[in-house]
Amino acid sequence: MELKVETADDWIIILDESVEFGHEKLLVIYGVRSNQIDFSRALNFKDLTPLSIIAGERWTGELIKNEIKKIEGKIGKIIYAVADGGGAIKKSLKLANIPHIYDITHKLAWFLKNIYKDEGEFISYTKMMAAMRGRLALSKVSHILPPNQRFHSRFMNLEIISDWGIKVISYLKQNKKNEKEYIKLKWIYEFIEFINELSQVSKTINSIMGIVKTEGLSEKSIKKSINKLKLIIVDNQRTRKLKNNIIEYLKESKKFIPRYDKILCTSDIIESSFGKYKNYLNQNPMIGITNLSLCISAFTSELDADKVKQAMESSKNIDIVNWTKQNIGKTNLSKRKEFLKKVG
Repeated sequence: MELKVETADDWIIILDESVEFGHEKLLVIYGVRSNQIDFSRALNFKDLTPLSIIAGERWTGELIKNEIKKIEGKIGKIIYAVADGGGAIKKSLKLANIPHIYDITHKLAWFLKNIYKDEGEFISYTKMMAAMRGRLALSKVSHILPPNQRFHSRFMNLEIISDWGIKVISYLKQNKKNEKEYIKLKWIYEFIEFINELSQVSKTINSIMGIVKTEGLSEKSIKKSINKLKLIIVDNQRTRKLKNNIIEYLKESKKFIPRYDKILCTSDIIESSFGKYKNYLNQNPMIGITNLSLCISAFTSELDADKVKQAMESSKNIDIVNWTKQNIGKTNLSKRKEFLKKVG
């Protein structure tokens, strides 16, 4: 199953390693030509070319660099890579001497985490929300519970907790209130100013990401994004630091690749592919990583009847077997079968 793509001098790669499936992780690398990106919309799967899907127990910077170099030898020049700030990927791109454009979602979430994670008001607010869920989950007022907070992605989904707070504040301002609901929610009063700050921050960041993910990073989109920062009316040390961080990130990223007017700076599409793959695996979590991971390549194809027929006729079973041996190795299921056969 040889990689067949055109050789060019304007390839962009999007890469990430998955969370663990069983005892292994998948390294996935997609590619897209710079001159083929439609900056009037967000990327979709059909824009991408699958370049590498390979499993390993661990991925170091050196190992990822080797995979990138193999790909580069087949497709031509890689002008830059879009990825999160994971240590192994960051190191691999440095070793491969490929410019690293940080995914905007992870970068802005990282800014938020650094600013708010140790702030007393943020800690108290989120603890009160968690305590409320714990106390009232089975009560008659469980319908007013705050949303569940996902610890690892909390700062990527800040709007969820700020929106709930804004709605509660609006409810508390009403003349007619249910007494039981009011008693359980009145603690929000001490956080009104902070919730308004979080709401302004989260809505502004989502607006900026919407601009840059669709239009790409350009002088025009940077100006639009900086203008959006005016929506953060609350003025304190936290919001000033956040604004400065965002402006610096946008401008520095644009300077990184000066040759191109518009730059891709989102790896959302690869996160989506992992999500779709996990949905397939959920039907049998014992399997772990198998050659089913080839579906990540299939996401990028238009699967009409003729193309499916052509793929079925041109692909041999031995090709799949060989690819699996080279890129996946033994799965948890095959190991389990071998073990049960021995003890049987």
